[in-house]
Amino acid sequence: MQIEQILARKGYAVHTVLPDSNLADASRLLIEKDIGVLVCTDQTGGIVGILSERDLARALGRHGAEAAGLRVSDVMTRDVVACAVSDTVEYLLTIMTETRCRHIPVVREGKLIGLVSIGDLVKAHLV
Repeated sequence: MQIEQILARKGYAVHTVLPDSNLADASRLLIEKDIGVLVCTDQTGGIVGILSERDLARALGRHGAEAAGLRVSDVMTRDVVACAVSDTVEYLLTIMTETRCRHIPVVREGKLIGLVSIGDLVKAHLV
């Protein structure tokens, strides 16, 4: 199964945040949308990082209450693995296992068009 089939079922919605946003605002967006990750984009929509709940927990552990005022760019994961709609579930499961990432942005012609999680891939693999 290809990633395009997963996105056709689950949808193409991706929630993003700018790197200069503060962590308090990013945390509120995660809660409001009931999601675990935000893709960090620059002004042109290019992917510059990912902010996960794990990144937030680590920031809180390191900086305490002051973490709320930090910028997303201070704590986001910068080494982002992206995929194409033509990639397969099996390929991405391998990539996620090797890189220990749980979310992968999907790009088409250099533009962010979706996001898949390890849960999406496992569900598709089991069907």
